[in-house]
Amino acid sequence: MSTITHFIVPADDMERAKKFYAELFDWKIEKFPGPIDYYAITTTAENDEEGLGGGLVKREEPQDTIVNYVDVPSVDEHIAKVEKLGGKVVVPKTAVPGIGYAAVCIDTENNTFGLWECDEYAKMKQCESCGMPLDEKTASKFDDRYCIHCQDQQSGELATKQKVREGSIKAAMQFMGKTRGEAEKMVDGMMPELPRWRE
Repeated sequence: MSTITHFIVPADDMERAKKFYAELFDWKIEKFPGPIDYYAITTTAENDEEGLGGGLVKREEPQDTIVNYVDVPSVDEHIAKVEKLGGKVVVPKTAVPGIGYAAVCIDTENNTFGLWECDEYAKMKQCESCGMPLDEKTASKFDDRYCIHCQDQQSGELATKQKVREGSIKAAMQFMGKTRGEAEKMVDGMMPELPRWRE
């Protein structure tokens, strides 16, 4: 039987939210390795055993609320069931590399919930130029190794390194709430690891 396995708490002010939940519930909240602003939440049951795990993330939309993720054997199969039963998929199946796959849905009563499938071999297809996740909407029609932002969809010409860097910095500032300096540091650390820029 499927059960809730994880929860995500969106926050406008990450430090304020960390302080609130750590002091209120004595939760352990630690930065997850990598460039994404994600903090892992560890809860503890009354018998001192580790409880349900969660995450603290930057709120992207004003209406974002806490999302509970239900562990399922197959995200693909459950997405099909959600749609057959009258629900909607609002965030398609997405890989969390080395951990698993997630999707976010809305039920028939307009409640948001997540689906989670563990898979240590999960891989996310990324643009080899900027690292953006690739799917049917974001992949270039000329070369599916690149996104529509890094390869011009009229000429097929690839963007320069400087243009890719600047676009990635602006995206980190807009969607992750980074300052210009934080975004530059993140992008300058990430780009040399991408296939197009490896030396």
